[in-house]
Amino acid sequence: MHTLFLRLYYFFRKQKAVGFLFLALFVVAGGYFATQIQLEEDVTKLIPTGEKQDVLRKVLDHTEFSDKLIIAISSEEKNPEALTQYANRFTDSLHTQIPEYFTKIQGKVPEEGILEVYDFVYQNLPLFLNNKDYAEIEDRLAVDSIRDRLEKSYKTLVSPTGFVTKQFIFKDPLSITNLGLQKLRELQVDDNFKIYNNYLITKDEQHLLLFITPKYSSSETKNNEVFINELEQIVSGLNQNSKVNAQYFGGVLYAIANANQIKKDIQITLSIAFSILFILLILFYRKFYVPLLLFIPSLLGALTAISILYITKSSVSAISLGIGAILLGISLDYALHILTHFRNNANVESLYKDVARPILMSSFTTAIAFLCLLFLKSEALNDLGIFAAVSVVTASIFALILIPQFYKVPQDPKGIKSNWLDKIAAKRFYQNMFLVGGVILLFIGGLFFFNSVKFNEDLSQLNYEPENVKQAEENIKNISGKAANTTYLVSYGKDIEEALEQNNELYQELRLLKNENKIKSFSSIGGVVLSTQTQNEKIENWEDFWTRSKRENLKENLLRESTELGFKEKSFTRFYEQLNKDFSGIFLDDYRNVNTLYLDNFINRSPGFASVTSTVSFDETQPEVLQELEKDKNIIAIDRKQMNQDFLGNLKNEFNRLILFSVLAVFFVLLFFYRSLLLCLLTLLPIAITWIIALGIMAIFSIQFNVLNIIISTFIFGLGLDYSIFITNACLKEYETGKPALQTYQASILLSVLTTLLGIGALVFAKHPALQSVSIVSVIGVLTAMIVAFVLQTKIFQILFFNRKRNGKPAFSFTSIFKSKGSKEKLYFQQKVLSNYRYKSVYKKAKKGFSINRERFLVISRFIEPNEKVFLQNTYLGLLPVFLFLKNQNTHFRVFDPNGENLEISKNTFSANSENLQFQKDFPSEFKDISVFIIAKKPEAAIAQNLKDAIKKNAEKVIILTSVYESRWLIDYNFEIAYRQNDILVLKRMD
Repeated sequence: MHTLFLRLYYFFRKQKAVGFLFLALFVVAGGYFATQIQLEEDVTKLIPTGEKQDVLRKVLDHTEFSDKLIIAISSEEKNPEALTQYANRFTDSLHTQIPEYFTKIQGKVPEEGILEVYDFVYQNLPLFLNNKDYAEIEDRLAVDSIRDRLEKSYKTLVSPTGFVTKQFIFKDPLSITNLGLQKLRELQVDDNFKIYNNYLITKDEQHLLLFITPKYSSSETKNNEVFINELEQIVSGLNQNSKVNAQYFGGVLYAIANANQIKKDIQITLSIAFSILFILLILFYRKFYVPLLLFIPSLLGALTAISILYITKSSVSAISLGIGAILLGISLDYALHILTHFRNNANVESLYKDVARPILMSSFTTAIAFLCLLFLKSEALNDLGIFAAVSVVTASIFALILIPQFYKVPQDPKGIKSNWLDKIAAKRFYQNMFLVGGVILLFIGGLFFFNSVKFNEDLSQLNYEPENVKQAEENIKNISGKAANTTYLVSYGKDIEEALEQNNELYQELRLLKNENKIKSFSSIGGVVLSTQTQNEKIENWEDFWTRSKRENLKENLLRESTELGFKEKSFTRFYEQLNKDFSGIFLDDYRNVNTLYLDNFINRSPGFASVTSTVSFDETQPEVLQELEKDKNIIAIDRKQMNQDFLGNLKNEFNRLILFSVLAVFFVLLFFYRSLLLCLLTLLPIAITWIIALGIMAIFSIQFNVLNIIISTFIFGLGLDYSIFITNACLKEYETGKPALQTYQASILLSVLTTLLGIGALVFAKHPALQSVSIVSVIGVLTAMIVAFVLQTKIFQILFFNRKRNGKPAFSFTSIFKSKGSKEKLYFQQKVLSNYRYKSVYKKAKKGFSINRERFLVISRFIEPNEKVFLQNTYLGLLPVFLFLKNQNTHFRVFDPNGENLEISKNTFSANSENLQFQKDFPSEFKDISVFIIAKKPEAAIAQNLKDAIKKNAEKVIILTSVYESRWLIDYNFEIAYRQNDILVLKRMD
């Protein structure tokens, strides 16, 4: 695995121009793709898909829940005239100074608007009447009722306001139109308002409300901030020296406050964090450019991921990139590991041999864990999975290629002075029993509490809410009567006709619930805007009611009673025409042409989808009422709290599945690399322990999960997995070579922890709740992962590997438990021999070498007597001496092997801990009591003569395992051939 990167290193070392050209082309191409990609800022992309979720997303996409600004103009005393004067000055200022920042102002009804609404209802009167209205009309047809109404009309006509009401009386002497107009009251949630000077004021005449629709959505904080600053200047100017004051509120205020606070928090915390981090890295590596070098692989990885997303999708969720940018901290680890190893060992070949495999393992396992996000039915999280997976893999590859090229290796690595970080990394924490006991106690405690961590489904708690904005919201809610809980009910369909039909049915249900006092109030166009079918039914009801005889009887009574009061015979001609009129249905555009109805606030339509919105107000939200209403086809309730609980609860369940998928996926990847169940479990076990301890700490301190920090938990999982993999490889290296390796790995992990704590951990000082929640969970998770890796994981390795090796036993293995010792094992000792090499990089070679040579080894063993002393020269991985030792442990074996790599492996077998099996690099100076010489390879010229002299002087038996060794000289020294077969030559000295 490491040879490929080594070849690339030497290639680019010689061909630097080619390397820089490739890098430049890659950056240019990646930069182009990155600038072309479209960012989607839709937060609903986080919502997992499903039948209900898909409908919700479509409703949210196509329904305009616009973030209007509510302006509350207030006076301490009743003063409606002053309120309306202030409102006039305010609206004039808006139109004059900042018309480009809003689309409309609502709250003022022009004179012509009132007449427009009256005429609209009058011209389409049957559409606004119901059965209750017809019962009322029936009562008004009585002669006494007609007389009474005409008398009141006469008095009104002769009064000073008669010129205003004249046209209404002659058009509709029975005031039937007013019955229809009452339906328009259902367009407002609260009836605590009246019209004064064409403005909407409260009945106590102390407050006036205006509604401003901003031109820009809440997410466009840059433009909205300018708008709000200008608005504040206007309001402040009007409030000066005035008994009337205005305050305002809207979702845009929270959006601006959140954006500014996040920007401020990040600027302060990260600038301090990065300054400290740069200083620490420079002090540790003693090079100024190292901090900059660290980020190159991460940035190139991100560039690669964005390019792939652009090629495959052309657009990506901005939320996923934002979270992914935080998760890129994982990819910094790879550069840190390489730099730390390179700092301590300037040999490039050793570097790649030590770090290539663990870094690729770490990146692939982390990538697989992130790709499990594709199993979640959430578009934003799918984007995050692809972005993070591609980023970490490509960052690891770039780190392996680029950092050895750019990092200038110290001339004398041994001369590097140890610093405080080196001293901490050099400690063997697992040897401190207090630390081990403490971690175990934390784990046991976590077992009792980890299930107690709660998931906070209230997104509002993740918002930064300045006290002044919060207070303004409460004041305006109290004024507008929306202190009660308000819920949106959306009727939807494939076209507007279907949506209106569904809304008409919902309207009837809401009226029933209002009468039963199950809801406080509601706002709906169900009594105003009707489907074609409902319109036709209402017109038929009108025609059925107004029979010919009823119309003639009414006309006769009106003429008689009105003549007595002095009305002309033709006074009510238009009313008679209304009764005889052939009414027909109207279209949605006819409704929308009446501007003062503001139907755009209720109706939305697009190709293939239409929706109609109603509003319901509760004293206290009643989920069972909403659930009952949602049982109807094509009705969905949008209550923010309940919606968050439903869909974020689903997100939590999806993450439970994600954890299961991630663990399984990582397990199989680790199994692929390690080819050992035990090593897989030893690498994953710290993650499980970390998770339980971290959750236990969160539960004890009442720290809750939310939609943001539960996603960041994947970051902790990835970092913890990195630490576990590197500690596993460090322990395996020490087990294989016997040389200390833990310090270097622990140093790189400590640097990773420091960068994480300074980067994300610094956000704990942020004021924004979302940043704080991300920071706290990250700090707990990362510190726990490091402590578990340093203390518990290494302790487990000490027990299962190092202690057993020290006692002359093989490392623990599941196969040793379940495999029975058959006759072949008793003959060849294969399991025992190979257990000396299990979990080592040479295990495959050892297994293959032993399988090929075991018959030869068995033959050789027959020529070795108990209690003999045997000298072996140049044995492959120590297989032969280990086998011979296990066959006859009373025999003493001294092994000479000038090959450093072979010797390192051989000396660190558990069998080599016995006094009867010794490996050495230097050729022995004396061969006292050695009677058997085994020559496995032609000796080098430097020792050939010394070996001859030793054989001449001490040998009783010589076993030669290579045909290229000249053996005829032994005949001259009284040796004869005892065995010759299969490249085995055994010679014995004659007495």
